[in-house]
Amino acid sequence: MDKLDYKYTNLAINVDEIIGNDFWIYDKITAPMFMMVKEPVKLTSNTNIFVRKGSFKILINLIPFEGEAPALVNIRHGETLQVIEASEDLYASFIVISKRLVEDIFLHINDVTNLSSISRHPVVRLPEDIVPKFEGLYDSMALVAGEKENPQLLKAIEHCLIAFYYRFSYRCYDLIEGSGDTATRLSDNFLRLVKDKFKTERFLDYYADQLGVTPKHLSRTIKAQTGYSAATWIERFLILEAKILLKSTNLTVQQISDNLSFPSQSFFGKYFKKNVGMSPKAYRNS
Repeated sequence: MDKLDYKYTNLAINVDEIIGNDFWIYDKITAPMFMMVKEPVKLTSNTNIFVRKGSFKILINLIPFEGEAPALVNIRHGETLQVIEASEDLYASFIVISKRLVEDIFLHINDVTNLSSISRHPVVRLPEDIVPKFEGLYDSMALVAGEKENPQLLKAIEHCLIAFYYRFSYRCYDLIEGSGDTATRLSDNFLRLVKDKFKTERFLDYYADQLGVTPKHLSRTIKAQTGYSAATWIERFLILEAKILLKSTNLTVQQISDNLSFPSQSFFGKYFKKNVGMSPKAYRNS
């Protein structure tokens, strides 16, 4: 993982230790530390946050979520996190898992029917009776991760997580499996598709065609479900990515323009200024 890719430097922990490993666990997240992520941060690894105490409001891929302990937050590789609010008593633990390790784990649980619920519901309330099980998992995983002399350490971690999922984690999502009406599912699918395609697909017709609905129906549904039009969501993802790249990488404005598939640096500059109120260079230096 390239340390220049995205902004990790706001985290009040040993950043190099996270970036250099497939698995990393931290057990002492408090409200001041959580609130350090006030600007959008794109994660290059999967992060699972176990909120033991307190409440929070966050944005994941620009979508607002709020929760109260006990809760589980799953943020996947490539997704953005921004913290809006955290109660003073917030206390949380988190596990960082590399994309490679997550892919290995998913090879074993790809037959689980509620995997789609995991992606659609990144913030879930934990049933009270399994909270001690999660506390035990995080405590035991910290001990396992410390066994540096074990040549099969990653396999041990991998199978511990798989076993825990089959024993307990699945219940968090069984509670919501099948929830959501047609409009909600369309909105979820649209936002997931925009996240994957916003760099190259700007027009609503593409998304409507992919989702099997008319542009008018898609636009009306997304507006009703989220408060923003479909076109605005595409724009928000573009601007968010541009901001992250400007603040968190050494890419030139021209390279960022190319990365986001703008026809020219000039066009990108005008588009950015129209939406942000300043030029890309001014934003980078702000």
